[in-house]
Amino acid sequence: MKLFRVVVGVLLSVGCFTTAHAHPHTWIDMQTRFLINDQQELTGLDLIWHFDDVYSASILEDMKQKNEPLEKQYQEFARDSIDYMAAENWLTRFSMNDKPIQFQKPTSYKTEKYAHHLALHFILPLKVPAPVTGNHFNLSIYDSTYDVEMLHHKLSAISVTDNAAANCSIKLEAPYPLEDLSAYATSLDITAQSDDDLGEMFAENVVLTCN
Repeated sequence: MKLFRVVVGVLLSVGCFTTAHAHPHTWIDMQTRFLINDQQELTGLDLIWHFDDVYSASILEDMKQKNEPLEKQYQEFARDSIDYMAAENWLTRFSMNDKPIQFQKPTSYKTEKYAHHLALHFILPLKVPAPVTGNHFNLSIYDSTYDVEMLHHKLSAISVTDNAAANCSIKLEAPYPLEDLSAYATSLDITAQSDDDLGEMFAENVVLTCN
């Protein structure tokens, strides 16, 4: 399964791309909040993924053609997105002290409408709460095929709950792919199948450390 293969099909069908080349095809600006309870345990991630204006416009236009209330379609879009990404762990790679952490399926999710774009807002709960004191966590969120670029862009887009803010620090490490790798991604046709690990080369790394 490839992330948002359906998205690419939709955009092709409505002619939203100005070029026949280049990965990525869709862009997501992310916001992440680490959810830490009063026992200083990490319980989950609060995620907001802002889709680019072109993709959002294509989805909204498709919704307008259907004889269903928009609010119902928004919820269906959120549910379908969550279900579609389940097989790829919601594109989220997360570890504590370099050991992988597992998630449960989100039960809280919704589509949010902004002035010119849509956003998917969901909470990704950990299967088992993780103690934060004295531990460090690494988070990377990406589409493995790089059909979709997913970035926080700035440190202020990442936070922890207020009760842990004084004891935790966050570092955002930007990706620095090699020039030939960037050229390869740019050369790919929109319908081309990229390597499954291409997205990792363009992924950010978020480091959470708590005292």
